[in-house]
Amino acid sequence: MTDLTGTSFEFPGEYYEIMRKDFRSVDAETEFLSSLLPDGGTALDLGCGTGTNLRALAARGYRGTGVDQSAAFVDYARAAGGAGLTYVHGRAETYRTDERYDLVYSLFMTLNYLPRAELGATLRGIRELLRPGGHVVLEFGHLLNFVDTFQPHTVAHHRGPDGVLITRLARQAVNAHAANWRNEETLLVRAADGTVSMYDNFFDQAVLTGPEMRDLLAAAGLTVTAEYGGFRKEPAPFHGRGPLVIVATAGASTAQQEENHA
Repeated sequence: MTDLTGTSFEFPGEYYEIMRKDFRSVDAETEFLSSLLPDGGTALDLGCGTGTNLRALAARGYRGTGVDQSAAFVDYARAAGGAGLTYVHGRAETYRTDERYDLVYSLFMTLNYLPRAELGATLRGIRELLRPGGHVVLEFGHLLNFVDTFQPHTVAHHRGPDGVLITRLARQAVNAHAANWRNEETLLVRAADGTVSMYDNFFDQAVLTGPEMRDLLAAAGLTVTAEYGGFRKEPAPFHGRGPLVIVATAGASTAQQEENHA
């Protein structure tokens, strides 16, 4: 069976910022994430994109690191600045460092982009990156979320400052055997000076479920402490539609436990 897992997000970060505003509330996300951080705490954003969340946290006095596999997005994030912020061009599932964080989060369906077979190791790695008592926040799309929103073809317009217009042409295809959604997009961008450019974008999303993620978190040594249907802390809907936001907490890490018993 052909492995279709992959992503490509190599287009200018300023255009991603324009589209993101039509899908997300940075204010709600910032309030949510800040509520889990101590004063002056540190955060790790896995799948940070253009650094939107980290810049908002930095404005409140938090420090952080962002990891993303898109070189274009990381370049944009670095240029956008923010006190106490560091960005790494790399993959979320392989990121390792000796630093420990008060909060590790992965938003906007980043988990769905990861190869399913690597989720367990990724969560164990996240566990080792947390300080004792630290939190992890995971937002992911699950089965009914995908089924309800599935459309074979979509056209959307996103408007930015100075007359910038992004037209997004998208096609979805389902690999039912792999429980995988392939998304192919073409972005047509009319810039402020009237020039037009085109970008080809694709990403695969694995269909995850709540029970699957709870089991993986438990196996990684993380305790689920809350579940929400969004970043305004609304309850996860009974019918299961929409994304699921899970908060989990870490005790002493495996390495720390071994050190304590040495």
